[in-house]
Order: sequence, then C-alpha cells, then structure tokens
Amino acid sequence: MRINPLEDGNMKSHQIKSKKVSKSKLSARASQETGFLDVLEEVEEETYNQLLEKAIRSVVETGNDLIRSPTEDNFKKYRESVKQFLKLVEKKLYKIERERGIDLHVVASQVNEKLNEIADALLQAESGAIKLSAKVEEIYGLLINIYR
Repeated sequence: MRINPLEDGNMKSHQIKSKKVSKSKLSARASQETGFLDVLEEVEEETYNQLLEKAIRSVVETGNDLIRSPTEDNFKKYRESVKQFLKLVEKKLYKIERERGIDLHVVASQVNEKLNEIADALLQAESGAIKLSAKVEEIYGLLINIYR
C-alpha cells in the first residue's frame, strides 16, 4: 500500500483549506447549542412548575378533606400529599436556595412538627375542627412560601 504525499498532485493544498471550518460557523453552531440548552431548560422548568402546581392542589384538596372530616384515613392522605410536595421541592433544592434563600430543611422540620401536632390531636380527639383547620392552614402557608 502506497501513501501519496500532499505534493503528489492527487490532493492539492486548496482542497485541504476548503475542508477547514471557519470561525464564524463554529460560533454560529455554539449559539445554536446554547439556544437549544436554553429551550430545554425552559421546558424542564415548565414541567417542574406544572408538577408543583398539581402537588400543591393535592395538598389543598386533602387538607380540605381533613378539615371537613378529621379521620385517620384523611390524615394519612394529607400527610402523603405534603410528603410528595416536599419531595418535588427537594429535587430542585439548589435552585430554590440560590434564588430565594429558603432553607428547606428548616421548613420541612416545621411542617413535620405541625403534622405531628395534627396526628396527636386526632388521636386524643381533644381538638375541634377549628384547631385542626389552623394547623392545616399553617402548613399550607409554609408550603406556599416554598412554592412562590
């Protein structure tokens, strides 16, 4: 097998130059890539916001059910919806901390404390619907602070 050198005539130097990619084409390609990444990030953020809205609606609905009928089953549903909301928020914790300066762990511990208070109230049957409603509203307020 014989390798032809460049000067052999089979491949001229101007053919090699035409195969080089110009700097303007590279910068255009780079701007297209960042444009795509921006669009991808926007779609991801929109999907995340839709999931958050769905989760907060679930918290509100199950909270209302718990206020109307303070049963153990409704409490379990409410606790689960709060847990799902906090899991969604935790996935994007770094963005929330950077943009809003919220310490999720402090809020989560406050929410957990309020949930335990509701559980105690349900088990002891000592509190009425007004106390229960106040606790649910406190939790809702804490979650809304994270959401917004």
